[in-house]
Amino acid sequence: MAKQELLDKIIADAEERARAILSEAEAKADALTAAANEERAALSDSARKMANAARPETVKRRKAMAELEGRKLVLAEKQALISESYRAASEMVRSSAHYEDLLVAMILSAADREDEVIFAASDTRIDPKKVVAAANKKGGLALTVSMEKGDFDGGIVLRSKDCDKNLTLDVELDLLRASGDPCAKVLFGK
Repeated sequence: MAKQELLDKIIADAEERARAILSEAEAKADALTAAANEERAALSDSARKMANAARPETVKRRKAMAELEGRKLVLAEKQALISESYRAASEMVRSSAHYEDLLVAMILSAADREDEVIFAASDTRIDPKKVVAAANKKGGLALTVSMEKGDFDGGIVLRSKDCDKNLTLDVELDLLRASGDPCAKVLFGK
């Protein structure tokens, strides 16, 4: 029986040691869990404080972004109105009874003796030969009408040996607008 008593004592000691290890492990686990919960609470509290501190800055940034978007919308609308003004002004000039006289004056203002005159393909209401003949007569020039038609809305391009001179209505209206001319004020609200 001594053997049995020895075995029982070894088993009892092992069970006692296992209970002590288990108790120690549970205590460590509880301590680690408590520490993790404290850290989580501290981080959560810190994040909440940072979010509350950043809230006014976030609101300020969002307000600034909304104001910028509003300005962009206003600018886009103004640009659309200006484009419409340009289109309407160009159409008014092109439909004027004095449009051919204007083209003659434009030619005389910049033409060299033997330039070729390119008319807009969209200018179907005028007679290019008549305009060039009038310019030749008034200016003592030898201009010719180009067979090429320009891809622009009104006005002309003078082609010479050295360079082309852009006298399209788009360019002329831009120059008029930039000059501060009283007509530009009426046309473009400048």
